[in-house]
Order: sequence, then C-alpha cells, then structure tokens
Amino acid sequence: MFSASSETTELHPSSTGVGTGRARGSAHVRRLARGETLFHAGDARDQLYRVERGALCHYMRWDDGHHEVIEFAFPGDIIGFGHLSMHTTTAQAVARTIVSPISEQEFERLLESDAQLAARFAVAGDREFDYMRVRSIESGRGNPTKRVASFLAAMSRMSAGEGRDPSLITEEFSSGAVAEHLNMSVDALAGVLRQLEAQGMVAAADAGLRITDIEALEKFADAA
Repeated sequence: MFSASSETTELHPSSTGVGTGRARGSAHVRRLARGETLFHAGDARDQLYRVERGALCHYMRWDDGHHEVIEFAFPGDIIGFGHLSMHTTTAQAVARTIVSPISEQEFERLLESDAQLAARFAVAGDREFDYMRVRSIESGRGNPTKRVASFLAAMSRMSAGEGRDPSLITEEFSSGAVAEHLNMSVDALAGVLRQLEAQGMVAAADAGLRITDIEALEKFADAA
C-alpha cells in the first residue's frame, strides 16, 4: 500500500447533484490516486464522503499488525461515519477514486430513507465498541482498574458521539456479560467499581452507572 498526492476541486452545487450541503470540513471533491488514503485510524472524524467514482478498501488494522477488511465502498456509498470523534478504521483507494463531501444533515436524512446505510451505521457502532473494548483490555493488561476506567471513558466518548448523556452508562455493570467483555470476574469488576466510586469518579444510578468526574477518570485511565 503506497501513498500518492491528491487533488481537491471546489464543489459547486450546480455542477453535481450530491454533496451540496456544506459539511463540517471544507466543501471539496477529493481525487485520490490508487493506494492513497482518504482517512487513517486515529484521524479526527470531521467529514463524511460519498464515493463518486472508483473504489475504496475500508479496513481495520489491529495491534498485532494484521488487517481486517470491513468492506469495499463503491460509487454511491457513504463512508467516514461513526460514533466516536476519531476514526478507528482506514479507507484506501484501490483505483483512481473521486469522493465528494456530504453534510451531517444530508447523512441524517439518508439514514431515514436508506435501510442498508442505517444497518451499516449500526454495525459501525458495534465495531467501535469492540475496538475500544479490546484497546481497554490491552492497555489495562495486568491492571484491572485501568482496564475498567479505560472502558468507561470509551463508553462515555461513544455516548457523546451519539448525542446521548456522556456521564450516564446504561449498561448493567454488575452483570457477567460486562465482566466477560473486560476479561475479568464479576467480583473483580465490582471491586474496581467500588474503588472508582470511593475516588469520586463514578456513582451508582437508577439507569446504570453515573460518571461523576470524566476528566479524572480519563487521567486515571491514562496514568494507571
């Protein structure tokens, strides 16, 4: 996989029937050479795109170096969406490709009318959840407190990206399912939650768990 320089062209509403709403990024058509990357994992998610010509390979690269191909995006497909503020995947052109930006408003409208796009959006959320869970486990290996703190911080960021209350985690965190997600026992999970509660970072809530100090929780996850 190699990189090449790209070109951008001003997008005028009169010249194309798509992408006429101004999105968060600059309204430019992007022309990608074969092998060029549209976005990398870790990049800020600041633009959504529609493929106009060519094709993109959308894949995830795991910490062990292997690539998992998620899908190929062809003309008419939307790419770049997700719930987190950053990309967890990479999109690379497999041929000379042109993409145009679309606005969030247009994307929301398409979600209501395109069942396939709505399904892809739901799957993206599941994929991001799994990505953050694996990252939490890896970063907290040998340190269950960091593991749980990292996971809660990731869940909070996902909630914020979905427009929900980032301080409220609606999962039942005393359940075996969550403990299994984090590769730990229910008793160990309960013990960690008590520690975080004693430090004023979380508190029990009727609907699940309340993060009372997200800044402290994130700092703890990074430093633990």
